[in-house]
Amino acid sequence: PDIRLLLDEHYPSRLAASLREAGLDATAIVERAEMLGVDDTSVLRAANGEGRIVVTEDVTTFGIAMARLPDHSGVVFCHHARFPRTRPGLERLRRSLLAFAADPPSGIGRPGFVWWLSS
Repeated sequence: PDIRLLLDEHYPSRLAASLREAGLDATAIVERAEMLGVDDTSVLRAANGEGRIVVTEDVTTFGIAMARLPDHSGVVFCHHARFPRTRPGLERLRRSLLAFAADPPSGIGRPGFVWWLSS
């Protein structure tokens, strides 16, 4: 499947740029002025309209958004302790997202897809 990612607002544009340089279709909310500060349900709705999987660490608020929009294009959760927003943590996240896209898990592409990024 064609993997398209939307990085949640807490991730920097340089992460999206690095993913694009590696050949992955990725964009970050911080690169899109119209999406800055919008609620997570609106983020999920926009991602769904573009066929994008949201990458986030916000389990609670995206849990609510997913309940409101159960047929979303997908959410990948990244635990902040495993992928801290430090330079090494973001590099680990970049590598993990590239590996995720190179070998997607079963179920990706189905409405309501959810995945916990683990390494």
